Amino acid sequence: MQFKASLRQFSKLKEEKLLMNNYLSAKLKAISFFSIVMVIYVHSYNLIIDLKADIASIKWDYNSFIQLFVSEGISRIAVPIFFAISGYLFFINIKNGFIREFLSKYRKRIYTLVLPYLLWSIYGVIFILILQSVTHPKPSSMNDLIINYSITHLLSTIILQPIPYQLWFIRDLVVLVFISPVIYWSIKYSKYFIVLIFFITWLLKFDYVVFSNEALLFFTIGAFLSIKGINLQNLKLKNQYLPFCISWIILIIFKIILIYFGFENNYLITGLHKTGILIGILAIWFLYDHLFENKNVSDTKFYSLFQYTFFLYAFHEPILTNIKRILYIIVGNTELNSLLIFISAPVFTIFIAILCGFCLKRILPNFYYLITGGR
Repeated sequence: MQFKASLRQFSKLKEEKLLMNNYLSAKLKAISFFSIVMVIYVHSYNLIIDLKADIASIKWDYNSFIQLFVSEGISRIAVPIFFAISGYLFFINIKNGFIREFLSKYRKRIYTLVLPYLLWSIYGVIFILILQSVTHPKPSSMNDLIINYSITHLLSTIILQPIPYQLWFIRDLVVLVFISPVIYWSIKYSKYFIVLIFFITWLLKFDYVVFSNEALLFFTIGAFLSIKGINLQNLKLKNQYLPFCISWIILIIFKIILIYFGFENNYLITGLHKTGILIGILAIWFLYDHLFENKNVSDTKFYSLFQYTFFLYAFHEPILTNIKRILYIIVGNTELNSLLIFISAPVFTIFIAILCGFCLKRILPNFYYLITGGR
């Protein structure tokens, strides 16, 4: 009965029409898919640390530059984009801020966020449990065996510190959804000042404990755009995308150069990093308009891949980590192999994830919709 009730909720989710046109809907799906690819490359980062030196450091060469440029530069816009889109979509149908509007949102998020979070967290525990049973860990690592976890430790792992560590995004998002009425009325009464306050806490790396300062800022930015009725369709500068793209790349390269020469001013490094994120988001947003404004993305061959965005997000770890380990065993640990593994491990992971998602959706469609929150 509970399973049927879940399916009814998913049907209602599908019927809900968002207040956006087809172009914007396709744009958000496309940017979300490529953002999760960026997230996977962030997690593919595997630079070799020189432990023989007096101070542990990165060996600087073509490998370190490319990995830092991609994982610590280009790809760092992905998570802010996800939170901004989540904030925008969450508040898009909130008209008056009445409690019943939020209660309706809460009920839906149980099926789209909380339930998938718990199921994927349990999957991570089972995956590692099976892996540990097959690989027979050394005695020194016995305390880390899932089978030796206490009930308290196991519940803490599933609910608070999931083994698929990328689930922290959903964990933070659930908390932000819970306090969404506070965010709504803060925006209503303080206008843009609340965004400015959260922006400052992001710059200063303020610790909110229950969620990250980055999550709060960009979720609130998305909420602000939605609550103020700002049509994202009108945010176009397709002929001005190039300055944003060039500025973004220059900032990333400059930051890497400063790190290479051991520049110790963390405020400047942090400022460059976070300015790069802001400019990078705009660069991607306007670049999409330049490339696809006169094209129907939904008619392209790769559009069908966008439906696997959430599955790819939830599935890619701990698969990616173990693919990297296997590749290191096969090819060995050298600078060139480190770079090749950095590039190829996400490709293998994405292929396996989409193949598994495709098969699961065809063989067990109801279960697939359950673990992806009806997506």
